[in-house]
Amino acid sequence: MADAAPRFVVVLGPARSGTTLLRDLIAAHPAVAGVPFDVNHIWRTGNEAHPDDAFPAEAARPEPARRIRERLTALAMRNAGSSPVSGARWIAEKTVGNALRPDFVDRVLPDATYVRIVRDPRHTIPSSIAAWKAPQDLGYLARKARYFDARDIGYMAWYGMNAVAGRLRHGRGVKVWGARYPGIQDDLALYSLETVCARQWLAAIGSIDRFFGALPADRGISLRYEDLTSGPESLAQVWSFLGVADDALARTVFSGRVREATGRTSALPDAITGDTRAAVEAKMAELGYV
Repeated sequence: MADAAPRFVVVLGPARSGTTLLRDLIAAHPAVAGVPFDVNHIWRTGNEAHPDDAFPAEAARPEPARRIRERLTALAMRNAGSSPVSGARWIAEKTVGNALRPDFVDRVLPDATYVRIVRDPRHTIPSSIAAWKAPQDLGYLARKARYFDARDIGYMAWYGMNAVAGRLRHGRGVKVWGARYPGIQDDLALYSLETVCARQWLAAIGSIDRFFGALPADRGISLRYEDLTSGPESLAQVWSFLGVADDALARTVFSGRVREATGRTSALPDAITGDTRAAVEAKMAELGYV
C-alpha cells in the first residue's frame, strides 16, 4: 500500500445506465483499484433488517461504517491481484443501491469523490425490465461467490430465496431486482413491472440530483452514457478530475473496451402511464433527451 490510504471514487447512477462500464473504465488506470461487483450485502452491514436500500445518513454508525470501509478496500486489493496495488491512489466502487442512499455513503466514505452518470431512460427502463425477467447468470454468480466468506451466508440465503420466489411465484428471474426504493413491495402488488422499473429510475435520479445539488463542485463530476461510449474524452475527463490524467491511456482503454452505443432509439413501454409516465417524460426533457 502507499503511505496514504487510497480514497474512494463512487459511481452513482440508476440501474442499467452504464455504471458498471464506468467503474471498470475508471479502474483501468494503474492508480485505481476497483471493487469488482455490486456489493449491496456489504453496504447493508449493520442495517440488514432495513426494508429498502434508502438508508438515512444517521444509519452510518461508526463501527458498521468501519467494517464497510475495510471490506471494500480488501475486495479492491484482492481484485487487483498481481497488479501494482502499492501505487493505488483510488478505489472505484459502484453499487446500484447507493443511488438511493448517497448521504449514508458520504458518512461511510467522508473523503470520497463522486461520478454521476445518466442515460436516456428509453434505454435504461426497458433494460431494467429485461433484467427483472432474465434467468440467473450462473457464471457471474460463481465469480462473485469466490469473494464471499462466512459473513455473507445471510445474504446468500436471501439471494437464493429471492431467485426461487421470482421464478415460482412471479414467473420472472427474481422477486426483486435492483435498488429497492421505499414502497417498492407495495408497488409490485399494485402496478405493472414496467411502472415499478420507471419508479426505480425516478427514485434513483431524484436522490442523486438532490445529493449533487449540495455536493461541493470539487467532489463530484457528471457525464452522460452517450458521451462515455462515443469517444475517450469522458474517461480522460474523469481521470483528470481524479488527478491521474493520462489521455493516451484513455484512448487505448476506450478502443479496447468500449463499443459505441448504436441503433434505433427505444421507447418508453406503453404500460407506463399516468403520473409515473408524466414524471419520466418531464425528467427526460430536463436532461435533454427529448
